[in-house]
Amino acid sequence: MNKELITKLIGRAREASDNAYCPFTSVPIGCALLTEDSIFTGCNIESKVLSSSLSAGEVAAAKAISEGQTRFVAACFYSDSIMPFPSGGGCQIFADFAPLMRIIVANNETFSLYYLNELFPFSPDFPEND
Repeated sequence: MNKELITKLIGRAREASDNAYCPFTSVPIGCALLTEDSIFTGCNIESKVLSSSLSAGEVAAAKAISEGQTRFVAACFYSDSIMPFPSGGGCQIFADFAPLMRIIVANNETFSLYYLNELFPFSPDFPEND
């Protein structure tokens, strides 16, 4: 991934974090999910019923899948204050479609780049990184 694309995804994830509904953690997180054709964004949505809460990655993936976009390339997660790693549920959805996709985690100071299976190594049928 080139620096220009990473910067663009961080910007889109930062914008998405502005829409987060997080009254319980007070940690807004945004996700920018790159497919072969588009970028879909999502933010964390918290509920008093924890099982009804949605991670930023789950929201972005649902938006992409509902629009027929399942060829995931990369996902960027952004928070102002923490390094926002994707949730297990989000990782599993990503793994169902693109087990070797790239994951960027970023805050207002830095970013790190991973392969999905480095962060979520226990999903069945992961191919090896090249």
